[in-house]
Amino acid sequence: MFAKIRDFFKGVVSEMKRVSWTSRKELIASTTAVLILSLIMTLFIWGVDSVFKTLLALILKVFV
Repeated sequence: MFAKIRDFFKGVVSEMKRVSWTSRKELIASTTAVLILSLIMTLFIWGVDSVFKTLLALILKVFV
């Protein structure tokens, strides 16, 4: 059982050496892009929600 655990961790270490890690510059650029796009999508969804809320309020005021 311990031999299997040891082999597992040896495999993990071996695979981690093969991983192609991104540079700090690439990581910062990717993170910035994700944050900016998240902000844009948040503002877009908020805007659409506000328009629908206003339209629904007008429709309900007219028909109710």
